Amino acid sequence: MPRTALIFGSTGLIGSHVLKSLASSSLFEKVTLVNRRNHPDQDLIKSSTHIEEVRFGYEDWTQIEHLFTAETSVFICIGTTRSKTPDKEKYQHIDRDIPISIAQMAQNGNCASVQVVSAMGADADSNVFYNRTKGEMENGIKSAYSAGSAVFYRPGLLLGDRQENRIGETIGEWIFWIADPFLRGNSAKYRSIRGEDVARAMIFAANRVVPSATVYYDTMLSWSRALGE
Repeated sequence: MPRTALIFGSTGLIGSHVLKSLASSSLFEKVTLVNRRNHPDQDLIKSSTHIEEVRFGYEDWTQIEHLFTAETSVFICIGTTRSKTPDKEKYQHIDRDIPISIAQMAQNGNCASVQVVSAMGADADSNVFYNRTKGEMENGIKSAYSAGSAVFYRPGLLLGDRQENRIGETIGEWIFWIADPFLRGNSAKYRSIRGEDVARAMIFAANRVVPSATVYYDTMLSWSRALGE
């Protein structure tokens, strides 16, 4: 089984939960965070002997190629928002191009798996910019990486504490609190889900190297619960 976890995007909602879960577990012998700037929770990092942080500017990829090995599971949790990154080209670079570059490095290193946070509605042919960007990201990773399993997670509305306040998502949480019980059968995949459950599902799959797949609400929740068994 993979012995090393490599996390990109450990400061976001899902990535931070991946970090917290792995900090308190022995599923991986070593956990490496790749960040542009120091992670805000330095106390957590310093108190966990199996966690290290690497600073990287996402330019010269040869600087971190040694991190990608056959014993490594890669967690791609990178993403931004239009409010943070209004420029479309910069947005696509972060949400599409960087994840594809990570997948290419994982391919070069023959990594065991890549676990990728995507989004509901991801579709390279969509007329919606956000959905199209996510779909192009998924297609790019599939083309770049074939060394192991690639699992794409398409959550609906994500629930959890964020560093920034997003009014639209707060309103959405109230709407889905009412709507979720009525989303059943094929519609269940649109239910809101906690970021922690997505993170736990990613860890479950990475630790077992499940086959390549695109997974939705039911599977993510099932895997999250199974991780605790």
